[in-house]
Amino acid sequence: MPSPPDDPRDGWRIATVAGIPIFIGRSWVILAVVVVALVGPNIAAQRPDLGALAYGVGFLYALGLLVAVLVHEGAHAVTARVFGHEVHRVVADLWGGHTTYDPSRGAPGSAAAIAVVGPLSNALLGLLAFALLPVVPEGVPSGLVGAFAFVNGLLAIFNLLPGLPLDGGQLVEAGVWKLTGSRPRGRVVAGWFGRAVAILVVLWAIGLPLLSGGRPDLFRVVWTVLIAGFLWQGASAAINAGTSLGVLARVDPRQVIRPARPVPARATVAEIDGLDTRRSVPVVVDGRGLPIAMLSGPALDGVPAEVRDRTPVSAVMARQPPEWVVPLDGAPEDDLVALVRAFQTTRVPLLAVTRQGRLDGVVSAHELGAALEAVDGR
Repeated sequence: MPSPPDDPRDGWRIATVAGIPIFIGRSWVILAVVVVALVGPNIAAQRPDLGALAYGVGFLYALGLLVAVLVHEGAHAVTARVFGHEVHRVVADLWGGHTTYDPSRGAPGSAAAIAVVGPLSNALLGLLAFALLPVVPEGVPSGLVGAFAFVNGLLAIFNLLPGLPLDGGQLVEAGVWKLTGSRPRGRVVAGWFGRAVAILVVLWAIGLPLLSGGRPDLFRVVWTVLIAGFLWQGASAAINAGTSLGVLARVDPRQVIRPARPVPARATVAEIDGLDTRRSVPVVVDGRGLPIAMLSGPALDGVPAEVRDRTPVSAVMARQPPEWVVPLDGAPEDDLVALVRAFQTTRVPLLAVTRQGRLDGVVSAHELGAALEAVDGR
């Protein structure tokens, strides 16, 4: 399947690995500037002989952080691909980075594996960098390697904190999902854990210094608030998403799927005369049995009786976009998510659904919406 078109909001594509586009987000420039502004003056003070090159060394520190983030996200992407998920992109940005992939038809074990490999990759990089320190020349080289070891260790520990949107939160979600059998419940619980982590970050970074009589500097306060805000926002989004998934999980897809009768495109109108469209919806299929078009009652009725036996249904069918076919082979909540997304992207009133590559039925937007409203209103 081809990759989706580049979204300008993702930033600059720098590479494509195994078909997965790698981006540097535009907001990463802000992070690079901050790192250079923090590290550059310290290096200039320690090594006045470097002059302006001290800020170039600061930029190398920023590039080291970028490498750590891309390896982290690349580990997520590769593992997701191993478990059969479609991976859309990897992006490094101001807040670290993210990997966009389709998590549907997953399982608690695969979700946990995808989550944990990111921090593990950073831990491995940190250990390798630490092991190299004794053989790296003193000065700028050892400083760069030492910083690389430190930042990877920090990324590994921070991302394992047990709350969404961090990787540790995904482990919590997978654990609750495994214990309860409910992914939505796992996401809600992990989201609340994420809110708790955000509060603890503020207490640790700002509250503890104040309690001990100290005064945290403005830079520390600003960055703590920004990080805690990012965590709180991600946790809240997870809670809302889990609640919505919980609603979807209470709807059985079979309740909204109407039976369909496959009609070959080469069949004549006369061959489907007498079909009760209220009980079985005629859907035109191609030679492989895949749905390609709809047949409406008025269009069929408009064919004169004297030519019905030699008029192919292809002459009166309403061809549909390829995206109107939705395969349903996963858990009920995954199937409902797939249907809702398909209606949002195609804007068609009716979708054809397949199971194991064969036509299973059709779903109307009106009936699906009514079913969701009925469940949500209970």
